[in-house]
Amino acid sequence: MRHPLPCCVILAPDADESLSSLLRDVLSDMGIALRPFGGAQRPDVVLALVQREDSVSRVLQAAGNAAGQAPVFVLLPFEDERLRRLAMSLGARGCYALGTPLELLKGLLRSVSDALGMRGERGRHEDGA
Repeated sequence: MRHPLPCCVILAPDADESLSSLLRDVLSDMGIALRPFGGAQRPDVVLALVQREDSVSRVLQAAGNAAGQAPVFVLLPFEDERLRRLAMSLGARGCYALGTPLELLKGLLRSVSDALGMRGERGRHEDGA
């Protein structure tokens, strides 16, 4: 059975408007709403943009605070194995390098819906409230 995709994605703090716009377009095609960092709605997944090695810890901490129990995926500015390993060692669930095929990012997001066992209406989830 095919599960619906996560209903809410939060882009963590260091994203510029052009990246936000691109991701909003790609994710909306998948039926996923892109919410700004720090919104009130509990996310199903957090995408955290990491620009440099020295910001990985700070960005993951901020993303983790917003995520609660939701998985955090790191967006890397380019394919960099050292950054990938560092992000994963600090708790990221996975990484996506900007500029690589978007199908890789879509696969990460589909894995979240499978892990959550999301069934029923697209984007339906419990807020725990």
